Amino acid sequence: MDSIEYLAASARTASGQFHPQLVGNTLLEQVLEQAIIAGERADAVKKTLFYGKKLAIDSVEESPQTNISTDHINPDILHATLGLYTEATELLENILNTLHNKKEFDEVNAFEECGDVEWYLAMLYRALKRTPNEAKTANIAKLTARYPDKFTSNHAIDRNIENERQILEIHAQR
Repeated sequence: MDSIEYLAASARTASGQFHPQLVGNTLLEQVLEQAIIAGERADAVKKTLFYGKKLAIDSVEESPQTNISTDHINPDILHATLGLYTEATELLENILNTLHNKKEFDEVNAFEECGDVEWYLAMLYRALKRTPNEAKTANIAKLTARYPDKFTSNHAIDRNIENERQILEIHAQR
């Protein structure tokens, strides 16, 4: 599935709804600010892990009780995932600046971040030995099962996760 086909197919399952009255501005602002702070910390860790930059945040004492080990993850998968998160953070910063009326939404920056997201996705696809077209095809198959006709809030909330997983597993076979 090429990008043009994917854009059209994905539009069929887009919400198109916006309910700002259901979430107060204070909560929205707090969530965006917290996500940005966490994203900035993730970016600092990413730059240290993968670029060798001195950690620019207060480090957390290493605890011998941690349950994680980087021995069990492909470093490219970790790098790509942290990168995607940090690029999303930059988009959130653009949105928060707009919501604070500091400036108009910066579409040039948003477009640039799209390119950066694509770069990290390419890294992830290589690590997974998959292609963007495979992911797009699987995603549309999953969304078509979720939304047989078009997006509905009920289908978005009451999902058949087992059915969606089966569809994804079929597409994961090579």
